[in-house]
Amino acid sequence: MVRPRILSVPVPEDSLLQNLLSRVDYSDAFAVRLPSDAGVDAGEWADRFFAQPPSWVRRALALRDSLVGTLGLKTNDLEAAVPFPELLRTGREVVYGVDDRHLDFRASVHVARSDGAVQISVATVVHRHSLFGRLYFLPVRVVHPLIIRSMLRRLAA
Repeated sequence: MVRPRILSVPVPEDSLLQNLLSRVDYSDAFAVRLPSDAGVDAGEWADRFFAQPPSWVRRALALRDSLVGTLGLKTNDLEAAVPFPELLRTGREVVYGVDDRHLDFRASVHVARSDGAVQISVATVVHRHSLFGRLYFLPVRVVHPLIIRSMLRRLAA
């Protein structure tokens, strides 16, 4: 079995993320290319992306919630199919996000057809509010790409 190649890409130019935050302090996007016969409905891909995260991702989110809950930050509904609130949905993109006192984030699952393939991109943008937001985001910045790449690999399998 060929391991799917996960690419680091720019946030798609036509992404709804482009203007959702007043300022972007961090952004990333990762993509996987699938055969041209793959579906292009972003809602279906978003549901599949979040459906079965690796167990280590579930444990990392649970640990995060147990730590930040004591600080009064918002926690995730880890029992839900998608742990973050859905904000926007079109046929080509679904956007999730949370505004909190330390930072705001938006993440999207974006689908595009190009060069005879279907590209699924997962992009994230973050606006940090304070020194606490910067400190909080330091470990997140390290782990976040690992989580997204792992989940995209699973999605493509």
